[in-house]
Amino acid sequence: MKKYIQSYSVIILVFIIGLFSGWLIFSGESSHQHDHEENVSNTKEQIWTCSMHPQIRQKEPGNCPICGMKLIPASSGSDGQDMSHISLSASAVALANIQTTQVSKQAAEKVLTMQGKVAVDERRTFSQTAHFSGRIEKSYVNYIGERVRKGQKLATIYSPQLVTAQREYFEAKKVKDRNPQLLRSAIEKLRLWKLTDQQIKEIDQSGKVKTEFDIKADISGVITKLNVVEGDHIMEGQVMYDVADLSRLWVKFDAYESDLAWLKVGDKINFSVSSYPGQNFGTKIDFIDPFINPKTRVASIRGSVYNKGNKLKPEMFVTGKLMATLPVKEDVIVVPKSAVLWTGPRSIVYVKVVGEKEPTFEMREVVLGTELSNAYIIRNGLKQGEEVVTQGTYTVDAAAQLKGKPSMINPKKGMNHEQMDMTKMSHPEKFDKELISSTFSKQLEKAYQSYILVKDAFVASDDKKATELINDLSENIEAIKMSGVKGDAHMYWMMSSKQLKVGLSEMINADNIDTRRRHFVSVSKEMTNLISKLGLPEGEKVYLMYCPMANDDLGASWLSNVKEVRNPYYGDMMLKCGDLKKEIQ
Repeated sequence: MKKYIQSYSVIILVFIIGLFSGWLIFSGESSHQHDHEENVSNTKEQIWTCSMHPQIRQKEPGNCPICGMKLIPASSGSDGQDMSHISLSASAVALANIQTTQVSKQAAEKVLTMQGKVAVDERRTFSQTAHFSGRIEKSYVNYIGERVRKGQKLATIYSPQLVTAQREYFEAKKVKDRNPQLLRSAIEKLRLWKLTDQQIKEIDQSGKVKTEFDIKADISGVITKLNVVEGDHIMEGQVMYDVADLSRLWVKFDAYESDLAWLKVGDKINFSVSSYPGQNFGTKIDFIDPFINPKTRVASIRGSVYNKGNKLKPEMFVTGKLMATLPVKEDVIVVPKSAVLWTGPRSIVYVKVVGEKEPTFEMREVVLGTELSNAYIIRNGLKQGEEVVTQGTYTVDAAAQLKGKPSMINPKKGMNHEQMDMTKMSHPEKFDKELISSTFSKQLEKAYQSYILVKDAFVASDDKKATELINDLSENIEAIKMSGVKGDAHMYWMMSSKQLKVGLSEMINADNIDTRRRHFVSVSKEMTNLISKLGLPEGEKVYLMYCPMANDDLGASWLSNVKEVRNPYYGDMMLKCGDLKKEIQ
């Protein structure tokens, strides 16, 4: 019994020793592992980034080299991706069939479809009038639509006037040796009543007075109106028939106001009629109505067409198609409609980011221009060569929403330069000079001098010179480095310069000086804000002018380097309209 008790005691003792040893071993290993993780955690470096430029990643705190704002600690899970970027795996892109198209410059072309009808050429209508009084003894034209040829007999008339004139002719002929002038007068009288030399010769040869005379068609065409019938008495100058030459017709199309900018005289229109399916006819625009129909809100566009085989009939309905080209000096940036997400006030596209390991797209707001057939002209926001999503755009936007990125519905997620609500920032009357470098001030001064030259060109109403100078001003604005201003001044520059560039783009793309002057209002407003808050180098004098009648009587201001009022919005029309409001210090 004692032997069994000793055996159990040994087993229990060994078990306890084993448990204790295991605890020591694993406890030490766990402690070692914990210490290792703690050391790794302690030795892991803190990364600092910029809230406005997430691509900036530094090991030490400081200021952003781009905008000058203070860097903030980057979160441990941050991958340094811009908040406006959305990355998808290659398999997700393939599964969603996301496709991109390279942005290119193209001619601004658009297919216009217009409805219209065939009409009589008003220049080829004629009224057949009676050249002498009488009674219609016989009418050879009896219905509307009857075709007549030039010289064809239309009616036979008994005319007492012609009977008297013939008698005078025969009497004058008897005394022609003594009074030849009397005979010439008698012959001329017959000619004035539209008797031909052949008819006068026949009268002379017959030696008898004719009581009936034939009325012959002056032109070939179709009778469009009958005003007389057999037995009617007619007066000299009375319209007997209306004749229209249908060998050449007009084709009139209705053009909406929005399409007028695309149309010009000389453009070719192909059209078809339901009477001849599959057959196309062609014409060229030779007239654009200068008036808009107040009821239908359309303008009439007209072309001429030869009516070969008399296939076309007046009042036929036609459908015309025109490949129209917008009258701009150079090609424009164009993207397919499927690339644009339109929210009403905003239009966005997703641009493929170059150089990323995974397919990455950036949400970007763009300024739309004229709508083409299946595309939009982009006035601002895209550059040639960039790639935009043209298929699967909504899929990319949905992925951005799910990841909390800026999207079509919520553009303020992530808050970058383009999406920050600048109205909530406190803008002082003038930013501190410490926030503005001397280089920036010189660049802004150069842009201001370009602005003054543009203003002077408008004062002189010199559109050609103004167009060249607007391009110079745009280049000078683009040349200003945003790194030259810091803090709130930097943010203000980003906001104001964006609006300024939009206004300049509108001025460049305008087709006349009046339109350019309208956009000059917003450009002047932004330049005034920039000069007022960011300032110019010392010694520059800037005057703020104001005209209450400009901008359709809403009023508009502009900057000037002289105190004397010279109105750029009216030029010579009202050169001195306006007042000096203040000098910008």
